[in-house]
Amino acid sequence: MTPKTISFRPDAETHRELEKLAEARDITASDAIRLAIHEAYVREQYRRAAAELDGWRNDPAYQAEIAEVREEMNELRAW
Repeated sequence: MTPKTISFRPDAETHRELEKLAEARDITASDAIRLAIHEAYVREQYRRAAAELDGWRNDPAYQAEIAEVREEMNELRAW
């Protein structure tokens, strides 16, 4: 896949922050932008996974299924 060029016009504060971030990590501004996007993407994936887990924790049907499995495991352990 050919990389797509994206135009980015930061305001003065964002430009200063980008330059400082790139300098601190000893990378180019382009690499800093790519890294920031990747880090934001990973955070979003974790946020979605946590939200899904919360949904399961609050789902009575799922909790009942877990209780059934635990009961079955306890019965098997008795053997």
